[in-house]
Amino acid sequence: MKIVILIISFFCASTLFSQSENSKNRYSKINWITYDSNVEKKHLWKQSIIPLVFGITALSTNQLPLKQTVQNSIRAPFNDYKTSIDNYTPYVPIALMYSADIFKFKAKHSIWNQTKYLFFSEFVTAGVIQILKHSLKIERPDQNSDNSFPSGHTGQAFVAAQVLRQEFKDTQPILAYSGYLFAATTGTLRIINNRHWLPDVLMAAGIGILITNIIYHFEPLKNWNPFKTKPTSLSLQISPTFNDQYTGINLKLQL
Repeated sequence: MKIVILIISFFCASTLFSQSENSKNRYSKINWITYDSNVEKKHLWKQSIIPLVFGITALSTNQLPLKQTVQNSIRAPFNDYKTSIDNYTPYVPIALMYSADIFKFKAKHSIWNQTKYLFFSEFVTAGVIQILKHSLKIERPDQNSDNSFPSGHTGQAFVAAQVLRQEFKDTQPILAYSGYLFAATTGTLRIINNRHWLPDVLMAAGIGILITNIIYHFEPLKNWNPFKTKPTSLSLQISPTFNDQYTGINLKLQL
């Protein structure tokens, strides 16, 4: 089953990439550290509407009778079906992003900054989710532990999907939004596997999207790049010098 999913993912990626084979926005070479566009940023509050709606919906449906009814309705058609695919789907948007870089599709940022903002977004999201998990101690639907709310898998998946969207929404919109398919699949499978409630998934999606948007809005450590070396300049100045005691040449070397 895992092999089938990997083949499908590769086919989807290949299809998306082939649609832009003749695009004028392609790189002439893979750009690792230098390129960053000057696209005008949208207001952060506009980008916060959808994740806030997710969060509010999650809180309003986080009562046991209601979420148990929703859980049963979602899982009923699958007859207690279980799968481990949701351990892999969160990484598909990341694989698509770096594949697009290898195929030289134009992104908003260089590969270095893509990686940097992905790391920041994943790190902060994971921290927030873990704090909520261990503070609220909400029991999982399978009753195996009390760290259900929010869903870590779903949060990670939506961060990856949102980073993919941020990088390619202006140049490769189909590719940019394809990450949400895998993120939504991850959240759905967490419910089908009876590992999370619907409010867990909605809250995690909202947190992942919101934090990623904040990271991309403020761009922390934007100019930090340990791999980028400053060009060195060498200058040599020669001037004669003399006085009553000696005559000579003054050499000045500056790096």
